[in-house]
Amino acid sequence: MKKVINQFTTRAETYSASANWISDQNLIQEHIAAASPRGNGNVLELCCGTGMVGRNFAAAGWHVCGIDLTKGMAEEANRFFPCICSPAEQVPFLDGAFDVVVLRQAYFLLEDGQKVLEQAHRVLKPGGVFVFSQTVPFSSEDSPWLEHIHRTKQAQLREFFTEESLKQQLEQDFFRVREVRRLPVRENITRWMALAPEQTPEQQAEVCRLVAEAPEPYHSIHKVEVVDGEVLEDWNWIIFSAVRKSD
Repeated sequence: MKKVINQFTTRAETYSASANWISDQNLIQEHIAAASPRGNGNVLELCCGTGMVGRNFAAAGWHVCGIDLTKGMAEEANRFFPCICSPAEQVPFLDGAFDVVVLRQAYFLLEDGQKVLEQAHRVLKPGGVFVFSQTVPFSSEDSPWLEHIHRTKQAQLREFFTEESLKQQLEQDFFRVREVRRLPVRENITRWMALAPEQTPEQQAEVCRLVAEAPEPYHSIHKVEVVDGEVLEDWNWIIFSAVRKSD
């Protein structure tokens, strides 16, 4: 946990601009749509970072709270909605307090993922919706090279997930998947690395090289290209809309 805090404390100032997915409106609107048909209500964003998803829920009329492990991230999110600095394994809210709980692109870093899912289940109202998302491989063909890239870039990676294995985690004890949404987001890997100050220049260059020189079929599946010296590729997003098994 300490290493994750250190990493994202270092990244707090550059985080919001570091990757397209963080603020991509199509992706964020898919998260809001995945929360329907509940309508406006109370939303908890777990591991909210700088609160980009929560800001948009709030703009759409929802009442939003957030928690994040990193003080700098929580302070930034708190500019837009109430946010508490807390681990997601210890959610400081009452049972049944929220209509929607959101967890985006954080599960692979959590010390105890099932504990976090248990907490999400606990704070959801009966009939509430859990919006659970992450980037995953497009298929088994690109999966090995993508895992190689992720493990090179992210020292705190606890487990590499596919759509299937992520769904298994979600449905293991607490939830039932109601709907699945998939969306590609175009990423600038050169910028992503340039705004990752926790990485050495050598590590940044290696991640860019691994994408730019990726073998087939990864290269074709991710639509890798180099434009004006910058490495671009598609990332595959999976968004689960889930309900509690007990409902």
